[in-house]
Amino acid sequence: MTDEPFIDPALGLPLVGHRSLADRGGPVSICIPAHNEAETITEVVSEARRAIEILGTDGEVIVAASACTDETATLARAAGARVVEAEKGKGNAVKAALSEATGTVVATVDGDFRYFGSEPIAATLLRPIMTGIVDATIADLYWRPLYPQMWLYGFLAPLAGRIFPEMLPKVGATPWSGQRAAVRSLWPADLPDGFTVDLTLNLAWNDAPARVRPVPVDDWVNPQRPKPELLRQEFDVIAAHGVAKGRINPGDVDFLTSWFTQAQHRMATYRPDVDDVDEFEQMLLREGVRTMPHLLG
Repeated sequence: MTDEPFIDPALGLPLVGHRSLADRGGPVSICIPAHNEAETITEVVSEARRAIEILGTDGEVIVAASACTDETATLARAAGARVVEAEKGKGNAVKAALSEATGTVVATVDGDFRYFGSEPIAATLLRPIMTGIVDATIADLYWRPLYPQMWLYGFLAPLAGRIFPEMLPKVGATPWSGQRAAVRSLWPADLPDGFTVDLTLNLAWNDAPARVRPVPVDDWVNPQRPKPELLRQEFDVIAAHGVAKGRINPGDVDFLTSWFTQAQHRMATYRPDVDDVDEFEQMLLREGVRTMPHLLG
């Protein structure tokens, strides 16, 4: 017999014999940030409209034409979208679309994103929210290019896993994805202008008392456009947020910056014709965790 305290394993688990979740009614807004996406925008808008039909709800499709110099805006209107103009930058496009959105649930789908699943990706992301299961979803993409995977294993997982460990299971294996959805109240008005917008949303949704879940989705393709400056920008976003939330001390940022430089160098050692992809990713994760500074908190 022991006097040590213990937790009742059944605590907080009331069993009910009926569905306890409440459906959320529409309308929904599907926002499409697009910069010179004339080649794909008709398909993306058409699929967004089909998603609304499949869900059987009222809705709208908004294309934010971000400093477009091609026929993106004209083609989007012809496909049935409402078009708003935005300055260049993905964050600017997302903010412009959100400012016009009237839906109680909002999804974003990139203007160059082609999806080959059995239904439009917006429907798959919106359905768990509309049925009351979750408050936000992020696409967990089946096919994953190597560069973002290196970003995940070599950078985000070790860094966020140390500063915001509770965030990792919420955002899934492709937290860089712009394919996501959430109730309107979870979309902040204060967002960055550029490509750090998706990471900023991950952090904001992690801060909120919300149910955020990754949703496995099917095959897809979109152009891979290297953004060598983005990794440092995202490091700065995570470090600043960690300081603001009291997860790390301001003085810890210098130690983390040194770690970040090492992580970049490790990623750059990949040899396409020599290295096994899976083994290389695991090495990045292992070394990223091993070399993480212990002077935090």
